[in-house]
Amino acid sequence: MEGNYSKHESKLEWQLLKEKMEIEAKREFADTNDVRGSEDHITPRKIPPSSSDPEIDQCFHATHSQIFHYAGFWLRFLAFVIDSLIFAIAGIILGFFVGQTGGSTKSLDMPFFIISWLYYALMESSHKRATLGKIVLGISVTDLSGHRISFGRATGRYFGKIISGIILSFGYIMAAFTTKKQALHDIMASTLVIKN
Repeated sequence: MEGNYSKHESKLEWQLLKEKMEIEAKREFADTNDVRGSEDHITPRKIPPSSSDPEIDQCFHATHSQIFHYAGFWLRFLAFVIDSLIFAIAGIILGFFVGQTGGSTKSLDMPFFIISWLYYALMESSHKRATLGKIVLGISVTDLSGHRISFGRATGRYFGKIISGIILSFGYIMAAFTTKKQALHDIMASTLVIKN
């Protein structure tokens, strides 16, 4: 008798899970076929209300959260190298012109810092959601829901990198070990770096 009851209960749980996933699939299909506004703003998907069984909810939310393919440490590191090369070339060119006019290259420190901040913050909050290095490697910066981030959040993420670097670059290395491949500055700014 008990065996029949547990089988019936298990069947009901799977039926509930199936229904929830069908509802979500229909909503996702409707969202992709009925996009309103620009590509910069996507209305967040609604998740069906929780069931009485936490195991079913956990299984459902785990399936729902697997849409993102997170960019790993080495992919992010390569993007950083590409962006650093761009800045190095720009620095050599600017340094050459400043040297020709008899100025000191030390005078470029503050302008270079401002240019660096604007480059990262503007590019990562643009519709591309990525710097040139990230664009080349097919990765982008998003919020935790996969949406484009604001200039303010991109600025916070940029200055968070200073903290990631100060602690012996451990903040950067965290991207190799965290579940969502987040570095310290990503956690601070509530951002993700995902594969496009």
